Amino acid sequence: MKRIWVIGFLVTLSFAACQSTPISPSPTASPLPESAETIVKTDEPVQTTEPTSTETSEPEEEPLPEITATPDEPEEEASITGVREELENPDGLVLVGTLYAPVDSEPPWPGVILLHMLWSDRTVWEDYAHELAGNGIAVFALDMRGHGETGGEVNWDLAEEDIQFVWENLSDRPDIDANRTGIIGASIGANMALISGVNEPQIRTVVLLSPGLSYAGVETSDAMFAYGERPVFIVASEEDTYSADSSRTLQELAVGDSRLEMFQGAGHGTNMLENEPGLGAEVIEYLKEFLE
Repeated sequence: MKRIWVIGFLVTLSFAACQSTPISPSPTASPLPESAETIVKTDEPVQTTEPTSTETSEPEEEPLPEITATPDEPEEEASITGVREELENPDGLVLVGTLYAPVDSEPPWPGVILLHMLWSDRTVWEDYAHELAGNGIAVFALDMRGHGETGGEVNWDLAEEDIQFVWENLSDRPDIDANRTGIIGASIGANMALISGVNEPQIRTVVLLSPGLSYAGVETSDAMFAYGERPVFIVASEEDTYSADSSRTLQELAVGDSRLEMFQGAGHGTNMLENEPGLGAEVIEYLKEFLE
């Protein structure tokens, strides 16, 4: 009996133990880490970082600077150069002058001889000689006997022969048209220009700046009559009274086409070219008319 009770007690005790022992849950997946849960639960899209490219992009080429065409520079005009010349006349005296030849026109050119004032020389004509040559007129500026670089003593009778000799040499040049020549003279040079025109009928015209009826024994009244019907251009300034009166008289004595230009305060001889800027151009127009 005692054994049966013991067995019963053990069975009862075993049954009670089974009822009190909790049932272990079945093994499940390990819980997700918190960060993973956040990723799963959030509604926001998952941001991903694009890998940085290791390629180096080519640098953009800078635009070439715009090239502006530079206009061609005008060709430099040929310059007129005076050439010193020596002419030995028949009596052995060396006459010195300067020849100015045109550069913008084709020869043969008209030719003009320039005669300076008393005790002056050919250099006073330099600027105007360039102006004449620039207008297509060849120029020979002469140092008259006893002046400038020309030796000898002042002798106006012999000077007539000198000027005739110079004209012959100038007109014989192949680049000078002997049928289109003239002489411009100032003061006593004007008197010598008129007389030279009488001595050489082929001279087409003369221009007289401040002539006188008589300078140093060189007289012009008879010469003006003998000059004939060829044209003459006479210029003087009123305050230069002797030349002004002489110029009026010479125009009255002129047989052919004569022009008289009178200024006020212009001075004497070649000085008028400086004091009256328009005079030089007026003389050139006159020469173009009669030496064409």
